[in-house]
Parts: sequence; C-alpha cells; structure tokens
Amino acid sequence: MPTQIRKLNRICSILLISLLLLAQFVCAANPQTLHWYKGNLHTHSLWSDGDDYPEMVADWYKNNGYHFLALSDHNKLSQGQKWLDITHERAGEQSFKKYLQRFGENWVQQRIVDGTTQIRLKPLSEFRCFFEEPERFLLIQAEEITQKKAHVNAINLIKPIPKQPGETAIEVMQNCINAVISQSSRTGQIMLTHINHPNYKWMVTAEDIMHLKDAKFFEVYNYSPNCNNRGDEDHPSTERMWDIVLTKRLTELNLPIIYGIATDDTHSYHNFGQKYSNPGRGWVVVRCSHLTPESIIKAMDKGDFYASLGVELQDIQFDGKTLKIEIKPQKGITYTTQFIATLKTADMTSKPVTDANGVELHITQRYSDDIGKVVSQIKGTAAAYTLTGNEIYVRAKVISTKPKANPVDNGDVEVAWIQPVIPKIKDKTDK
Repeated sequence: MPTQIRKLNRICSILLISLLLLAQFVCAANPQTLHWYKGNLHTHSLWSDGDDYPEMVADWYKNNGYHFLALSDHNKLSQGQKWLDITHERAGEQSFKKYLQRFGENWVQQRIVDGTTQIRLKPLSEFRCFFEEPERFLLIQAEEITQKKAHVNAINLIKPIPKQPGETAIEVMQNCINAVISQSSRTGQIMLTHINHPNYKWMVTAEDIMHLKDAKFFEVYNYSPNCNNRGDEDHPSTERMWDIVLTKRLTELNLPIIYGIATDDTHSYHNFGQKYSNPGRGWVVVRCSHLTPESIIKAMDKGDFYASLGVELQDIQFDGKTLKIEIKPQKGITYTTQFIATLKTADMTSKPVTDANGVELHITQRYSDDIGKVVSQIKGTAAAYTLTGNEIYVRAKVISTKPKANPVDNGDVEVAWIQPVIPKIKDKTDK
C-alpha cells in the first residue's frame, strides 16, 4: 500500500508540474497578455571598441536580469570572419582568460599567425542559440552608424549600413534614418533608429533633432562618461533638449513626438568606475505581448515603454486625458513624480548663441523657462495628472531617494522617464 501511495504522489507531482509549465506556456504565448521587458539598445564588444567578447557581453546582460540586448558596434554588424591578436589593446590576457574559462577550449577558436596567437570573434549567428530563450532573453542585431558629426543607432538590421554623407549633423542623421527606412522597406523587416548622446562632444543641438523627419527616439540619458547629460553653462541638459524638441515639433514644425530612451553605451566590462562605460546603468522597459524584435519595436513606436536608471514601475496608463503612474516600491526609498509640460501659452521665442564677434555657434539656442515646466509634483508610489487642454504635451519623471550604483556623475539617484503624451483629439463619433 505505501508503495502505491508513493507512486500516486509521484504521478500527482508530475501532473502538477506539467500543468504549471503548460500554464506558463499559454500565458507567454497569449498575444493578449502584456509583459514588461527590460533591455539595453546600445552595447559594444570587441567587434569594434568594446573590451570583451560578444558572448561574454550577452552572458553579462542575461545573468543580470535583462530580457533583450542590442549589440550595436560601430559601422559593422557581428557578421563574417574577424580574428584579433591576443595582444590587442582591448582583447588582452585578462579578457581572454575570462573568455576561455567561461566557454572552454572546445568553443574558443585560436590560431597562430607569424608567432602571434589570434582569437576568432564569433558572429551573432553562431552564438545566439546559447543565450536566447523564449520569453526570457533575446539578442537583436544592431549597428551604431558613426561619423564625426553624429551617431545614430539602427536596431534589428539585416545588413550593415555604411557611413552616410552630410555636411552638417542634421544631414548626417537624416541620411542615416533614411537609409534604415530604405532597408526596412526593401526587406519587410521592422527596424528602429535612435539619435545617440547628443551632448557627446556637443555634436547635436535641439534644433538639429527637432527638424528630423521620421525620427522617433533619442537618448535622453546615455550613461557613459563624456556624454554630458547634465549639460554645462553653455549647453542645455539632454532632458532640457527633449522639452525644446517636443515643443517645437508639436507646434511650429507639425512633426510627431520623439521618445526618450536610456542606454549604457557599454564599452568596459573589466574595470568599473566613473571613468568607464560600464553595463547595467541605463535601460528601457517595454510593455508588449511577447519577446520578439517586432513586438518590442511596435510597442516602442507607440511610446509604450519607459526609460530607467533604476526606478521600476508597475503600471502606466493614459486614457487620453489622465496620465497615471504606479511605482514598484523599495523599502526605505521615497519617490517624487514630476509632471512636466509646455503650455500653449508659453513663450516660444529663442535666441541664438553667438561668439564675441556675433557669429552664431552650433549650440542649442536659449529658450524661455516656460519650455518644459513642472506643472505638478506628487510624492508617493502613485501619481496622476489630468490634462487641462492647455498642454502641448505632458511627460513624467520619477525621482527616487536611492543613490545610483556606480554613477558617472556625483549625486546621481535612480530615476525613470515616462514618455510624453498629448491630449486625445475627440473623434466625431465620440460621445
């Protein structure tokens, strides 16, 4: 009898586990079920100027709770054949030893050329199968199209896009965007572009970004050193640039919203600190039905995501009139939500920045403090703002009291940016 009971218990356990697995599968496969997926859209490896092997990069992000990662090396995709000397300044013994220990001699390919050991860089097509899991982790092929005047990330490419011509930053960025749209149209594959680190070397102004056609995203926070997110005495912060761009596009230029993303722009995986471009600092969290490039990009195109430096949200809702936010609390941490808007009554005038001789400089113009005002501020883990009809747009920023781990700038705390919304225009059929 005890033997029969044990057998029955084992059968019941197997059935229970099977039902749980089936429930998970049904939930994951149900296109009506929405999930929050965390990802980084700006990452470098030894395929360009990162200091680690692409498998090691993917391994880090997967093991640190990310759901998707775009490998976006400069002016190339991780395709084809590439060998690096083990003495290469970024490959080095430290990187190689970690790589060999993690993946073993059967995986790591070596050869000797003229007495120098070389290591083969694996293309994405070879190693993605070791990391990708349905509804858990996804790798996306990407490229940072890089010129001296501007950098643009292209996400979910099929073929690399060469450097694009242009005499100015705006010409370069527009040509990059057009090239990605062209490839997407030819191939039928959905793609995404975003403008990178506008304040890096002060390359890009708010005026450059505001005039771009078919531009939907830019890095409101690139958490890499020398990207000058906070601006300086002469240059506005990237967040201030966002408000200027939104205001001008939605009024004078009759162009759509641009959404803000946060990224790591990772280059350094061995040394950590303020002067290094480390992983795990800034990301996006996208709400969509399933973990595929198509689902992620479509959701981002609708603005159904937020950018974060650590703050986690439970929900965002906008019914056309009221923007509601729910924050996932952490013990001992308090939160302040700022609702930021430019009103229709705002002073829209601007003044160019000039040198001592009166020559206009390639610097974002000076705008009124009316642009991007805090119209409401709420403490706690829930916040809402009802539009009055006088707003051109409204966006939100959640500021926590938790210090940012491994910050680039002293005093940084964890924050989140909620994407801008505009008042819903009533349809004639609306009651």
